[in-house]
Amino acid sequence: QLVNTIHSLFVAHEHRFTVTPNFHVFDMYAAHQGATAVRTTFAAPAIAFDRDGRAQSLWGLNGSASLRDRRLAVTVVNPHAAAACESTIAVRGATVREARATMLTADDIHAHNSFDRPAAVTPVDTPAAARGTSFVHTFPPASVTRLLLTLE
Repeated sequence: QLVNTIHSLFVAHEHRFTVTPNFHVFDMYAAHQGATAVRTTFAAPAIAFDRDGRAQSLWGLNGSASLRDRRLAVTVVNPHAAAACESTIAVRGATVREARATMLTADDIHAHNSFDRPAAVTPVDTPAAARGTSFVHTFPPASVTRLLLTLE
């Protein structure tokens, strides 16, 4: 079921309807469909936190990449609630000619789409400063980012 369930893509009631942030993530990850998975490794500082009086940690960045027709799709999650993470992205065996970033995040970690605020959490598309075989990108806190890289 896609509507009115936990983690649903859509919420509907009578004549009202809105998409959820889950819909946007699903749409962003669609770039991987029909593509070939590319080995991807992440090296970012772990996120340290306390849970029930015990020290815990969570990976700092994680994601995946896939290639189709000289277009590399890289999707990355930054789970840190408050800190952005600057990272160097290295592309081996190709050169990045053009790049676009789509970022899904909000200033308030509790933000959500509702009938009154249907665009509270909406992806933003921007050009990415990526050229050559490596580049630096800053991943906002509590975000999902899709980088679409055109390779030559």
